[in-house]
Amino acid sequence: MTRRKKLFAVAIALPIAVAVGVGLKVRRAVSDPLGADACDKDLAAVFELCEAGGEICEKPPEGQEEACQAGCVMARCPNHVACTELDPIWCKPCEDEEGALHWSITLEVSDRCKPSPDLSTWNLAGWKAYSDCFVAETERRCPALKDKPQWYLPPDRRQ
Repeated sequence: MTRRKKLFAVAIALPIAVAVGVGLKVRRAVSDPLGADACDKDLAAVFELCEAGGEICEKPPEGQEEACQAGCVMARCPNHVACTELDPIWCKPCEDEEGALHWSITLEVSDRCKPSPDLSTWNLAGWKAYSDCFVAETERRCPALKDKPQWYLPPDRRQ
């Protein structure tokens, strides 16, 4: 299987989709099972950690599996990925949900906005605070999203 196909096989759900039932779980960097030097010594293990269906890219929207994996890898190993003509997923702008940058930002923001790592302890106020934080911080990092209606919902739930 080619690297590109592996990338597409792995994805991550929009963090806000947790609030609408997709169930994304994002691990904090301190709990990652990989060592701090994984990017230098075993980049393949980082790609594996970020695979679709895994704990980080648990249930991404259909067709966004590769972008989710790429964004996860970009968030963990920013110095090991680059925009090339060989794989344009690394070159897409932040508002393109089929690009690595979009997923990298949303994963980082989701982790930062969580009221607690354990979803079972979240109450309605926690979900609202998470949602408000997620939308505001993601739009701050990627202003182009402000012009994209309901960008925070999975594609099949947008009007």
